[in-house]
Amino acid sequence: MPNRYVEHIRLPDIPRAVRNAKAHDLAGIRLSIEEFGCVIAGELDERTGRLVVGHGRLQVLEEMAAEGADPPEGVTSADDGTWMAPIVRGWASRSDADAEAYLIANNRTSERGGWEDDVLAEMLASIAESDARLLDSTGYSAADLEDLEAALAADLPPSFTDDDGGMEREEELPEPGDAPTEERATVWGIVVTCDTEEQQAGLLERLTDEGWNVRALM
Repeated sequence: MPNRYVEHIRLPDIPRAVRNAKAHDLAGIRLSIEEFGCVIAGELDERTGRLVVGHGRLQVLEEMAAEGADPPEGVTSADDGTWMAPIVRGWASRSDADAEAYLIANNRTSERGGWEDDVLAEMLASIAESDARLLDSTGYSAADLEDLEAALAADLPPSFTDDDGGMEREEELPEPGDAPTEERATVWGIVVTCDTEEQQAGLLERLTDEGWNVRALM
């Protein structure tokens, strides 16, 4: 198998994986591409000839091309105007299961990594001070930064996270239903999301010491 290399391939000529369970923040991906260009659009499996990484980025590029936008930096155009995306070549799966395992692992290992919240807050604050537009292109908003800084100040984990280890606001709880007043709950609680089991155990111990009635959820 040759060394890894990058080849610009016409968007319509890049077959996608047969199955892909990963959802995509297409609006966020587009903001990133518009701000930073398209560094790498995806990775191709030489055995199957199909994409294994980059489905969201290619979908965004296709939408931009269909709208008549100018190609972002890193994307070239063929003689007929078709966009050509930079694709990593040179890797081959050993089987269909191997290809799907790599597709999932490429996403899952990033999700499980999480963030060092204090360092993340410092970086986001510096970016926001330099250019508010750059902050939006990171996938975090000014409100996310405020919530993260507040959680750090209170020595608590962020109260909202998404599957990628970033932050996402939790949906508001529904309004009380039509049950008679006497049947409504008289005990109220909150849910705090922890990044690790150790963080959960430490928080439980601290709240128990303060006299709160708490229990762990998996």
